[in-house]
Amino acid sequence: MMSKIRTFLKVKIVNRLMARYYSFQGYNIAVSAKISTKAHLDKTNPKGVHIGENTVITPGVHILTHDYVRGDGTFSDTHIGNNVFIGINSIIIAGITIADNIIVGAGSVVTKDFLESYCIIGGNPAKVIKSNVNIGINGQIKKD
Repeated sequence: MMSKIRTFLKVKIVNRLMARYYSFQGYNIAVSAKISTKAHLDKTNPKGVHIGENTVITPGVHILTHDYVRGDGTFSDTHIGNNVFIGINSIIIAGITIADNIIVGAGSVVTKDFLESYCIIGGNPAKVIKSNVNIGINGQIKKD
């Protein structure tokens, strides 16, 4: 019984407080998104982070919105769609767009846009591993 109460409090209260905190900082994150407290969202350009509804960001994920390698301090918006699951310790490079209903495998480095929905991507650099996957809310695979 206590574990159900704790889960309810975390899902309903803590996630909403975190969404408001990120919104206050300038991030564009949907209230229903679940972001680990151990995820690293770029603080250099918070207005460049866009995360959609029912997206799950796990611990150790780095989402970048700046590129100092070019020497000019370029800022780029990074867009993550709805119902996306990003696995632990993945890196999303600045300026990337990830479409709706995509699973990003653990430890992946996403260096290009993925505009095809309903697929699983992974690797370094990330590539499509499997297409036409039935992906639902929170980036979970639906069983047919």
